[in-house]
Amino acid sequence: MAGNERLICVLPRKCLYNSHITTALYTHIAQPRFFMLHRCRSLVITLFALLSILSGCAQLNSNAFKSVVKEPTVKVQNISVSHVNLDSVGLNLTMNVSNPNSYSLALAGYDYRIRFNDRELVKGSTDKGFSVPAKQSSVVQVPFTIGFSEVMQLLDSMGDSNILRYEVDADMRLDAPVLNLFNIKSHKKGDIAIPQLPEVSFGDLKVKSLNFTQASFELEMNVRNPNTFGVDLRDINYQFSMGGQKWFDGRIDQTVRLSEKQTTTVKIPVTVSLMKLGSGALNAIRSGDFSDYALDANFNVDSSYPALNNLNIPIHYAP
Repeated sequence: MAGNERLICVLPRKCLYNSHITTALYTHIAQPRFFMLHRCRSLVITLFALLSILSGCAQLNSNAFKSVVKEPTVKVQNISVSHVNLDSVGLNLTMNVSNPNSYSLALAGYDYRIRFNDRELVKGSTDKGFSVPAKQSSVVQVPFTIGFSEVMQLLDSMGDSNILRYEVDADMRLDAPVLNLFNIKSHKKGDIAIPQLPEVSFGDLKVKSLNFTQASFELEMNVRNPNTFGVDLRDINYQFSMGGQKWFDGRIDQTVRLSEKQTTTVKIPVTVSLMKLGSGALNAIRSGDFSDYALDANFNVDSSYPALNNLNIPIHYAP
């Protein structure tokens, strides 16, 4: 074979037409190159076909999944008040998830953002999943709290109104086999009435009676109910002090009932023994100078509103 290759290099052009030499040349040089090109071309065609098939299958599966799975719906129902105290206001965000399919669906979690009076105060996310039965709905409760002082600032900006505007954006994730095919969004605007605490103010301290052994006073406590529902004040306990010295402990057992937007006056009686008072206190009583006294009280508030019940309110008053 080596001799043939050398001969071809020096033979005249017509010698190339020799059948034996031509066959040797094709077999030794051209044929391997031809098969190499043929194999590369076949490999490229095969890869291209495979990718096309895979892409087509993915699109087919996605379309087929969408045609089989009906998209569930999420509706933000409302925000309600769960409790009110002097530290915070507890609220509940309620959402309803409906499954129109004939089989149960699993949700992988949800995100939410809540604005009150155009201020974003609450946002959260959870990966805790849940399932919605076939042809049924599931209620999702999201509890959250807002600081009492923040709520009061929002209400102050509303004047005499106790209504807050809210806006909710919710986004639920479907735990589907095709890469969370559905991201279910919901948006709602609404308003909510925040129950308010009774407003308390005081009148002047008045002397009701004075003799050689004791003095009786009366302090008027004015209570206003700012709510659109009735409230009850019960178990009013108080302590009266003059000049830093405790004079009297008292309790009013009678329940004070206030209808919506009503104001009433509670008379707080104080009786002291003159024998137990110092000269400074006696001089204050004789002169009628009652500028150095203080009242510390507390009472419980009940109402027909579930979130405002058995709430103890402390009061400190000094003129």
